[in-house]
Amino acid sequence: MSYQTTGFPNMHRWAGVSAIATAILFAGANSLWGFEQPSWGASQEEILRFYENASDRIVAGGLLSLISIAIFVVFVSAFRRVLIELEGNELLANVAFGGALVGMATGLGAETINMAAALRAGDSELTGSLAQALFDISYVLGYNASGVGIGLFTLATGAAALRSGALLPRWLAIVALALGVALLTPLCQFVLGPSFLLLLALGALLLRGSAIPDVS
Repeated sequence: MSYQTTGFPNMHRWAGVSAIATAILFAGANSLWGFEQPSWGASQEEILRFYENASDRIVAGGLLSLISIAIFVVFVSAFRRVLIELEGNELLANVAFGGALVGMATGLGAETINMAAALRAGDSELTGSLAQALFDISYVLGYNASGVGIGLFTLATGAAALRSGALLPRWLAIVALALGVALLTPLCQFVLGPSFLLLLALGALLLRGSAIPDVS
């Protein structure tokens, strides 16, 4: 099988740099408040206290997360071209692209709703019932809904890597497939974080030219 590589290394650079930037910025943004986030089913009092105590950090982290989402759009746009060149057809590339956009759209909703609650808390206008409603909506969007999109992206990436024998080491491609399946289930709340480690590894491998098959 032959591969058209005209302009391909340039797509590697765009995809690799933007993937690494997204993973680092998103992780840093969420570390500002994520470790204090109540678990699902927390009481209204606990959720309200969380927003009141972490209001400024939630807003700052949310703004950084929005920037990381914008960078991720650059990544998936470049990565779609990489997958098309690697696969020779657009099916897996389009699944990865569409899944990533679904994940980022729902993530955008989660971040902005969470920020709205924090802004209300900062102005001392957040009630317990409103805090719980905004928290629950943000939580479901940020985990379950985002998990569907990111899961599709991860499955398509792992499948492309296994089919082509490039992009990811075989063991990591298998991990990507397992991670993608888990992201489509309620397990998403446990594996969404590790999926950004996969994105970081993917970015580093792209910068090394991992999506160019060895045909020698």
